[in-house]
Amino acid sequence: MDTVLFDLDGTLVDTLDDIVRTVNAALRAHGLPVLSPAEVGDRVGEGGTALVEASVGKRGRPVDPGVVARVQEAYLTGYAASPAEGSRPYPGAEALLERLRAAGVRTALCTNKAGGVTGALLRALRLDGCFDAVVTGDGPAGRKPSPGPLRHALALAGGTAGLMVGDSRHDLAAARAAGMPAAWVSFGYGRPGPAQFPDVEVARLDALETTARAARIRFRGIR
Repeated sequence: MDTVLFDLDGTLVDTLDDIVRTVNAALRAHGLPVLSPAEVGDRVGEGGTALVEASVGKRGRPVDPGVVARVQEAYLTGYAASPAEGSRPYPGAEALLERLRAAGVRTALCTNKAGGVTGALLRALRLDGCFDAVVTGDGPAGRKPSPGPLRHALALAGGTAGLMVGDSRHDLAAARAAGMPAAWVSFGYGRPGPAQFPDVEVARLDALETTARAARIRFRGIR
């Protein structure tokens, strides 16, 4: 592998507290039911629209699409204004990115998060210079579980063979559809689907290389 592609929420960064805080502020302001941390964690990998739809589902009756759009915009605006009050990179995340790049392995971020929020979060955590490519959910390549974002990220990074690292069934499905091996991080928010079998299960980010090696996945320049 000459490229490692990473999901963001629940994989590189623990963002749950800030997402819960900002999405619930937007929901309250528009008279919609708030979501529990568990409900947010179940949908966070799908992007902000899915969170608003989960709240609408709790309400039990239809909501005007215009209201959904306004809630979504309020959530994104509020989140971008303060994306890292409680969010932190998972242990080993920054060191892993530095290690891979120092060895000549390309790194790409592939998230269903919107571009503006993604950029604000990466800047706040000083991770904005850690990737050769960043592909977000509102870009032209679409969203996971489509393979398009992964293929686009790999091409933008200048790579030829990639490993997808993520925490959700969408990450695993996108990797399979793109013909890439997939590493699932067991500490994240999501879970594999019933018929999904990741190539690698990673309990700690600092163990990615050794765990991948045990599964006969090798990174160019790393022994």
